[in-house]
Amino acid sequence: MLFIAGNTKKLIGQETRKINKNGFLVNAEIKVFRNFITLFFIPIIPIGRKYSIYIPHSDEYYENGTFSKMPAEYLEICKEVGRKF
Repeated sequence: MLFIAGNTKKLIGQETRKINKNGFLVNAEIKVFRNFITLFFIPIIPIGRKYSIYIPHSDEYYENGTFSKMPAEYLEICKEVGRKF
């Protein structure tokens, strides 16, 4: 038998929020993703959420995951946004 399995992430929400960056209020684009285990390209089992934040003012991009770290203050902001979705 041939099984095609893997991981997929789907965008479930996006929001622009003002955050404090070095004493200035700047816009940050926050995206919330849901991770799935897929079988034959069909999402079957949800396994968690991932967050990404992009700050155009300073051209910074952070994503939490296995190989990347996000600063704690940005992660809290992302989790607040994630509670909406």
